[in-house]
Amino acid sequence: MKHPTLIAAVALVAAPFCSADPKAYELVNYSGKGTGVTVSYAFADGYPEASKITITTNGKSTKFRYGEDKDNKMRFVPTAENAGKAVVTLKMGAYDAAPDKVEGTYTTGGKESAFTLTKVRK
Repeated sequence: MKHPTLIAAVALVAAPFCSADPKAYELVNYSGKGTGVTVSYAFADGYPEASKITITTNGKSTKFRYGEDKDNKMRFVPTAENAGKAVVTLKMGAYDAAPDKVEGTYTTGGKESAFTLTKVRK
């Protein structure tokens, strides 16, 4: 087999593994604080199921994943089973355009902490 033919054959075999599919959403980052909590939020604009929140309290971080959209509010549940019955609620719909500010609450152990998130500018 000649060199050009070999190169073409390798390129044809490797091509499906080298291409990257474009994302159907854009990540919009937010950060904020509330009473006793620090929050970082990655909103997947166009695909809410890829959105993630991290809550830090007393130096311990808990990650949350998208749970549901109800009454124009997004609800997030812990990613780890042992994280308890904590829930994060954001006052925005899953398919709303990414606002500059988002209000939310973090509820755990019967206590609720309100917070405000601000869009992080690049």
